[in-house]
Amino acid sequence: MYFHNDFIGHSRYNHAMSGTDSNSSSEDDDSIIITNTDDGYDDADSDEHDELPGDNENVYDSIYNEDALHFYSEKEHGKYYIGSCHKYTTPNFTQWLLSTSVSAQTFYRHTYDKIIKYLYYYGIVRIPRHQIEIMQVQRLLDDTCTVVIKTYWLRLVQRHWKRTWAQRKSVIHKRMSPHMQLYRNIHGKYPHTISRLPSVKGMLSVYASTNV
Repeated sequence: MYFHNDFIGHSRYNHAMSGTDSNSSSEDDDSIIITNTDDGYDDADSDEHDELPGDNENVYDSIYNEDALHFYSEKEHGKYYIGSCHKYTTPNFTQWLLSTSVSAQTFYRHTYDKIIKYLYYYGIVRIPRHQIEIMQVQRLLDDTCTVVIKTYWLRLVQRHWKRTWAQRKSVIHKRMSPHMQLYRNIHGKYPHTISRLPSVKGMLSVYASTNV
């Protein structure tokens, strides 16, 4: 469970985060790209962000009631969660703290816009430039929930699949030519250059470790 810090006065419910240094030397951290360059509790509460245009808080209260079991559950070390996080900076270190999360079932049951606003309203901190992240929780000795942002890997999958899909269309188009159909009828297979249809399998092999 989280325990609410005194300096976060606007939170609806008592959660908890205290700032201690996270394990920034983790091997996973090297692959994470974070472009936010603001300092301190820059994502903290601000009056100008208390309400979002066209919001109906009853909808988000309903999502909260639906997902209360997940909301109050202990977040496990090393597990992956869908939610939002905020940056905490001190003169000595910077770390990302879990703001709140949502279960996968609830995430898929509602629209993206509703989920992102729900995370905004029910997070520990009202994050002005909030977005949904895939996060791996790292629990420190004092039970602080720091996170490693993994959404970057989803972007890599999307990028590589776009490239793979273009290659698939190219191969299929070449196979459809009369010349290639005749070649296949004679030899029982397509030429080597179009014999393999690119697929998801092996698409990210470039990131596989070369260590045996």
